[in-house]
Amino acid sequence: MKARSLQAAVSFYLQSRRALGFALKSEGALLANLVRHAQAVHHRGPLTTDMALDWAQVPPPAHSLRRARRLEAVRHFARFWAAFDPRTQVPPAGLFGPAYRRVPVHIYTSQELAALLAAARQLASPQSLEPRTFSTLLGLLACTGLRISEALGLELGDWDPSPAVLTIRQAKFGQSRYVPLSASAAAALNAYVRARAQAFPKARSGALFLNQRGQPLAYRQAGETFAALRQQLGWHHQQPRPRLHDLRHTFAVRCLLGWYRQGQAELNAKILSLAVYLGHRNIRHTYWYLTAVPELLRLGSARGAKALKAQKGAAHE
Repeated sequence: MKARSLQAAVSFYLQSRRALGFALKSEGALLANLVRHAQAVHHRGPLTTDMALDWAQVPPPAHSLRRARRLEAVRHFARFWAAFDPRTQVPPAGLFGPAYRRVPVHIYTSQELAALLAAARQLASPQSLEPRTFSTLLGLLACTGLRISEALGLELGDWDPSPAVLTIRQAKFGQSRYVPLSASAAAALNAYVRARAQAFPKARSGALFLNQRGQPLAYRQAGETFAALRQQLGWHHQQPRPRLHDLRHTFAVRCLLGWYRQGQAELNAKILSLAVYLGHRNIRHTYWYLTAVPELLRLGSARGAKALKAQKGAAHE
C-alpha cells in the first residue's frame, strides 16, 4: 500500500465513519498527519505496526496522552482497513497508556452561579444586547446542561415557546433530541427573544444567540467573554479552574444529588432519563458523575451497601 493509497484509504475510512454520524474532527486531523508522515519517510507497502508506532512518537509529542491518542487513532483506522487489505497490521493497544483522561471538574455553588449571572448582566451598556445574550446563554447552560456548542448552534426556530421545548439538532455523534425547559427558564428565554427582536429587527441571521453586531455568537467570543467574567470574579486562581463546560457537569451532579437525597426508588430509570436529556451516547458517561464529587460517591456507596444488605437478608429468609 503506497503512501498515496494510504491517503485514499484514510479518506474512505473517514467518509464511511462520518456517514454514520461520527464527526471525527480530531481523529481526522491526526490521520491526515499520519499520511504526511508516511509521505515524508517514503513509506511503501501496507500499514505496519513499526510505521504506526514511529508516527505516534516522531516528532515526539510533549505529553504521553498525545502519543496514546495518536496510537488509538491509527488503531481505529487499521482495524477498519484490515478488512480491505489483510496485509494491514493493527498495532497493539495501550502501549502509551490511556488515550483520554477526565480533567477535574468544578461544581458551581448556587452563590457562584448567582454571581456569574449578575456579572454577565453588567457587561457593556444596558442598551446593548450583550448583557442579555450572555446572562441568558449562561443561565440556559446551567439549567439544562447543554453543551456550549449545542447552545450556540440553536436557531430561532428551534425554540417552541408553547410547550417550552428546545430542539437540539445534529448534536454530538449526529444525534438530535428535545429538551423541555422549566417555567422560569422558558420565561427568561422568551424575554431574550423579545430583546433580540428589538435590538435587531432585521437580523439576517436566524441564530438564537447574536453578538453585538447582530451576527451569530461564536464559540471563541463566548469563551473569551467567560474568561473575562472569571477574571473579574476572581476565579482564575481556583483549582480546578471553572470552565463553561462545568455548567453542564454542575447540572448533572445537582440532578443526581437531588435524587439520592430524596431516596428516589427508580434511580436507574432516572439516570437513564438524564442520559437522554444530556444527549449521552453511552450511559457510562452519565454514571461517571457518581464519582465526580465526594458526596455523590458517599451516597452511592451507602445506597449500594443498603441494597446488598437487603439482598443478603432476603436470601437468608
